[in-house]
Amino acid sequence: MLFNRIIAIFKNYKQYEVDENKKTSLDIILAAVTPEAPLEARIEWIQKLIRWIRATDLFETESEKIPATKIKYLFMVMDRSPETRNKVQALLTNTLQELTSTEFFCEVGLPSQIGLIGELVDKITSKILPKKPIGHQLSELMITLFPDESDVHWLKSLDEATLNKFTELFGDQDDYPHLKSDMEDSLIYLISQIVAIGLGPGIRKRIPHKKMKSLPFFYLSGKLNLYLKTKNDPAQTELANKLMEELIELLHETEAAIAEVYVHLDRFGVSTHLVFQLERMKLFLKRTFALLEIVNSGHLTKTKISYFVAELVEQNLTQRHAMGIFSNNATLLAQKIVENNSQTGEHYIAKDKTEYWHMVSSAMGGGILTAFTVFIKNFLGTLSLNQFFYGAFSTLNYAGSFLLIQFGGYTLATKQPAATASALARKLEISENREGIEALTDEIVLLTRTQIAAVFGNLVAVIPAVLVVNVIYFYLNGHWTFTEEAAHYTIHSTDILGPSVIYAVFTGFLLWLSSVIAGWADNWYSFNQISYLITNNKKIKTVISEDGAKKLAHFLDHGITGIAGNISLGFFLGFVPVILKFVGIPLEARHVTLSTGALAAAIPTLGFEALSSPEFIRAAIGILVIGFLNLSVSFLLALTVAFKAKKISSRRKALIYRSVLTRFYQKPFSFFIPKSST
Repeated sequence: MLFNRIIAIFKNYKQYEVDENKKTSLDIILAAVTPEAPLEARIEWIQKLIRWIRATDLFETESEKIPATKIKYLFMVMDRSPETRNKVQALLTNTLQELTSTEFFCEVGLPSQIGLIGELVDKITSKILPKKPIGHQLSELMITLFPDESDVHWLKSLDEATLNKFTELFGDQDDYPHLKSDMEDSLIYLISQIVAIGLGPGIRKRIPHKKMKSLPFFYLSGKLNLYLKTKNDPAQTELANKLMEELIELLHETEAAIAEVYVHLDRFGVSTHLVFQLERMKLFLKRTFALLEIVNSGHLTKTKISYFVAELVEQNLTQRHAMGIFSNNATLLAQKIVENNSQTGEHYIAKDKTEYWHMVSSAMGGGILTAFTVFIKNFLGTLSLNQFFYGAFSTLNYAGSFLLIQFGGYTLATKQPAATASALARKLEISENREGIEALTDEIVLLTRTQIAAVFGNLVAVIPAVLVVNVIYFYLNGHWTFTEEAAHYTIHSTDILGPSVIYAVFTGFLLWLSSVIAGWADNWYSFNQISYLITNNKKIKTVISEDGAKKLAHFLDHGITGIAGNISLGFFLGFVPVILKFVGIPLEARHVTLSTGALAAAIPTLGFEALSSPEFIRAAIGILVIGFLNLSVSFLLALTVAFKAKKISSRRKALIYRSVLTRFYQKPFSFFIPKSST
């Protein structure tokens, strides 16, 4: 019985799909027009007609022109049959008179929630829940009729003659007095939303040196109400025109105020919630301008109708996609993170021979400290800790080591790429002409050379440091730091034929992600004015003195990015693999400096004759591949995000790639050794 019911449901679903997608000829559609039918039947007929207009599968080229061609054919058919034309006109007129349009004018294509998260949840749930019935809502009908991006193109491409014939089907606009009233109601709603957002503390406090009553938002509602009261009175036409001009001026001042807030965000930090509110205001302003133009014109021109509907369809399609909403509102945050990382990245680019060797020595310091990280990690492995505590102590080990490298003024090579990619992307904005592209190529050469210097410094220091510590440990304890089992596992873990390549790519992703968190932390620190709060907090000044509070704020001003990046990277390398293993995903981290140190520590245990074994040779090759993937993956991810945040065109990227390849062909050694040595 249950099986039969399931089969019946499946058949009903298939039949529904067939009915929805089956092709119906225009003759059959026009023969079925019934102006006296119930509203639901008339709406279904309109849907069939638009579906016929939009169908393009029988045509091979220029699909965006097909609907316009079909509309012309439709009018040609109706011109030959005045009776059919009259029926179609009556059906459209009756239907439009029964539909309410307020939501169509002020909700379609506009965010309905007050926050980004709420909007995302709303869009996701709308994908899951059954579609709303059209009922008496013009907004729901328009969303159903025009569901694709291609509809925007053909709606805007309709010529004046076609638009004239199309609008004639709806009769005179005096037949729809509710449309004008609905537009005015929509204006009231839109203006009230602009005022509410603009006068909110998040935006109001970020418009410098202006009191609430001096803000343009403050007067918008009153000015609109006065205009709506006077615009239909012939005796007050001059006053209505003046009020309209003042209203338009206030709206333009509102746009300027929004630009001021963006300048403040660019300087002091970004909040996605605040950016979402600003984007809502911009959308509401755009819709307000469009409606005011229609209301103030006194008549609805054909072109305005077509473009207005097309704009609403386009905005609705943008708002329907949850990831599109998130992407649009996260762009400014991404830009801020890129800029914060780019400032850090400038310190990682050696521009001359002196800076190059300074980078090598700085990286050697980082390599020596990393040697101790290797031994602590190995020691933790001998304690028989459960996975949670092993991950927790590994996180402390990594994070502590990375922080010591930062505070000691040393360098860890793999932390460079994400920051230097952002620094590079910052320069892309001005690299349009040939001179700019050449200058950018020079920067890429410097960047590549510096990263190679940093890797060389890390590895050339970590290997002897590990061997020295190993010898001291053997002298004190009578055995090497690594057991034979641990040594064999180390070699196997970096073997090029094993999973080390996948682990290296995963680690490159973690390195990039830590740089994102570092940039976000710097933005959060600036946005919340933590430095100001520390220096002006009575409790902090009492405990560590006023001078101590200033020093703490100064320390965090210059160190918050590195602290956040290092702690997050320590967590990613130490705890994330444990979490993934717990859920059944066997991913591990393979960091080039740490892996090199571990491989060096395994040599004394296995004997120096192991250096010539195939396993060790494969492991050494694996180290090279791990280093390349660590650097390249994190760099490419950071550069990709930076490209998108800075909106770099494909053409400019192609010019840059071509210039870099040309330079490498002409001067390959410049990518590896200081310029003064070439």
